[in-house]
Amino acid sequence: MNSFGLSMIVFSLLLMAAVTYFGYVFSKRTLKNNDSYFTAGRNITTAFMTATFIAYAVGTGLIFSPAESAYLDGVTAMIGYALALSIAYFVFIPVARRIKSLIPQGNTIGEYVKVRYGNTMFVVVLFVIIVYLFCLLASNFIGAGIAFQYLGDIPIYLGVLIIGVPVIFYTTYGGLGAAIFTNAIQALLLTPLLFVTAWIAFTNSGGTTKIYQGIMKNSPEFLNVFNPSGVKFAVMIIIAVSAAELLNQALWQRVYSAKDFRVIKKGLINASIMTFPMAIIAAAFGLIAIAMNMDLPHPSIGTALVAHALLPEWASMLFVMVIVLAVTSTGSDSLSAFASTASLDIMKSFFPNMSSKNAVKAGRIATIIFGVGAMLVAFKAPSILQLLLLADLVASAAVVPVIAGLFHSKITGGMATAGTILGMIVGLPLFLMGESLYSFLAAIIVSSLIVFIGGGLSKKTYNFDRLKEQIKNLE
Repeated sequence: MNSFGLSMIVFSLLLMAAVTYFGYVFSKRTLKNNDSYFTAGRNITTAFMTATFIAYAVGTGLIFSPAESAYLDGVTAMIGYALALSIAYFVFIPVARRIKSLIPQGNTIGEYVKVRYGNTMFVVVLFVIIVYLFCLLASNFIGAGIAFQYLGDIPIYLGVLIIGVPVIFYTTYGGLGAAIFTNAIQALLLTPLLFVTAWIAFTNSGGTTKIYQGIMKNSPEFLNVFNPSGVKFAVMIIIAVSAAELLNQALWQRVYSAKDFRVIKKGLINASIMTFPMAIIAAAFGLIAIAMNMDLPHPSIGTALVAHALLPEWASMLFVMVIVLAVTSTGSDSLSAFASTASLDIMKSFFPNMSSKNAVKAGRIATIIFGVGAMLVAFKAPSILQLLLLADLVASAAVVPVIAGLFHSKITGGMATAGTILGMIVGLPLFLMGESLYSFLAAIIVSSLIVFIGGGLSKKTYNFDRLKEQIKNLE
């Protein structure tokens, strides 16, 4: 451990103590009933909604992965990643409107799927949601771990524990309300800190001319916007993120927690506008790594290493703050999303008469188990980008069957189940073969063909009023 590593530990512990304290105090004051644990009282306003959408986006999926994509595939991949994060929020707006209209007292994706499609599709979607949230949480813990390892010469497990344990604590206690409140703090700090530290790093790198000359010397093809690998990645990531976010329990939770649809719409639009430049800035670190001819010891560490190399120590510590806040924001969102899925979908299936008090208790226990499992995976530190893409692929196979069921009354549970399973069967082998773009296209096209052709031929009609009748508040 070097001297900077010791400073990282002290600084991060103090920061996590502050975030945990505020999350705990806010939860203690606002947990009015057990339903609030999962839905934050269903009265979240535009300011908090904007902040939570920004903070959710600015996890490792924005701080680390865009730079990794730029380092591996160039400027087109960088732009594609930024567009993907921004477009995903816009695409979610009409879906959010439909969710809020049909299921005003909802809690999870799973309960909607169970009422709409039946038990078989319900089990399939639970698998998809759990895989997605687990990969999302593990990738955030990995971001913390590799930052501590490569910047401070600190064992990766220690970095994961320093961040992971406090996040698990305050989310376990406060649920969604704690996650959203701490998201607001994180968004207020993250946004200016990212811009300021990036500007200092950019200035110290020699500016645009020097970066351009470095890339032209080391990898000139990465500045060609028509570079085949960059174009392929850009198309793939836009499809992957836009599709997968529609099936993200963390986003559905925010729909249910919002005061009304206007709050959701404004929050999504504001966050969409903000995440694009933030993703471009984070991705630019990958291009600077190319210009500096850096040989990265881990594919996801480019952002942190470039920042550490170019920033004075005080600014480098501020960038550590960016990483810690980014990891904790999306990490807490993943945990609170899983708590509702584990308690209200899984446990309630076995114990349908479970009280609301026991539902919260089950959610808290599940949060701890889920968080510990994700930390164990993070100790191995696989590529953050690849882990997130795996999560996106699994979700992409289910997204059309699930979302189409909100609008198309002819689709049955059998069609949705068959489409999702076949989509995964076709897509996963292609992904493992390294054909990421074709894996997403195959998963989405196969599942879409099955549900829409089947729906066109079906004589059954689903009554959407059943959703409102059967899905109610916890209390």
